[in-house]
Amino acid sequence: MKIGLALEGGSRQTIFTAGVLDAMMDENLDFSYYAGVSAGCHAAMNYITRQRGRFRYIIQPTKIQQGKDHAHVLLDGVQKECHALHFESAYGDMPFDFDTFFNARVECEFGATCCETGRMEFFEEREDKKRLLNIVSASCALPMVFPVVPIDDKHYADGCVADPIPYNRAFEKGCDKVLVVSTHFPGETVTDFRKYRMILNPMFKSKYPDFFKVLMVRFKRYERKFREMEQLERDGKLLILRPERDLCGLFETEREKLDDSYNMGFEYAQRRMDEIKAFMEV
Repeated sequence: MKIGLALEGGSRQTIFTAGVLDAMMDENLDFSYYAGVSAGCHAAMNYITRQRGRFRYIIQPTKIQQGKDHAHVLLDGVQKECHALHFESAYGDMPFDFDTFFNARVECEFGATCCETGRMEFFEEREDKKRLLNIVSASCALPMVFPVVPIDDKHYADGCVADPIPYNRAFEKGCDKVLVVSTHFPGETVTDFRKYRMILNPMFKSKYPDFFKVLMVRFKRYERKFREMEQLERDGKLLILRPERDLCGLFETEREKLDDSYNMGFEYAQRRMDEIKAFMEV
């Protein structure tokens, strides 16, 4: 049976995902296929290499990594922190194990939204370190906050815009069942980019009209995704792991709140471990 793991993004809220995956790593649970978008890409990479604790470490602000109890969103710089996450951390205190990742006998794809078409595109990279990190950077390029990323002859932004939870891609790739890790608790309202039209219009409407249209309906896409997942879960084809209450902020800077969200994910996965194993038939 081919089991897939689909990982949603959510910036630093994915420290919840880190807790879930560390608990599953402790149980040596394996998947045949991985799909990640936005920060979920980093989560997938570190699960494949079995670098327990690394994703929790790198998703935190650098000052917290260095032992401080808090950082500052503006003074420390979101863009600087983003570069540290996507590029510097690969060779930093806990370097990424490229060799294990490139040689792993599993499928792993990362989704990014093409600005020219407004459609999701999935990438797989098993040779070029720089290209791999660029793909992940593109998938994490949140509109309004980070610039679009060129790959080949196109430009890409956050994968969460076109396909926030890539379980359908896992089924397209032949998975019989898909385990989903989401960072949204039931009933949570997702970001509605229509509120930011005044900012987004000059940035995207003329240059990337198809991308702009997708941004404006993103909240509806999320609502549809969760309805579909709930039906697939009833059908026994999908299992959703998601927080039961609110997580830390997207750009959280307090160690205590980050630790709380990590522990929430770890303990939640432990409580549901028998259910997870039964779903995976292991």
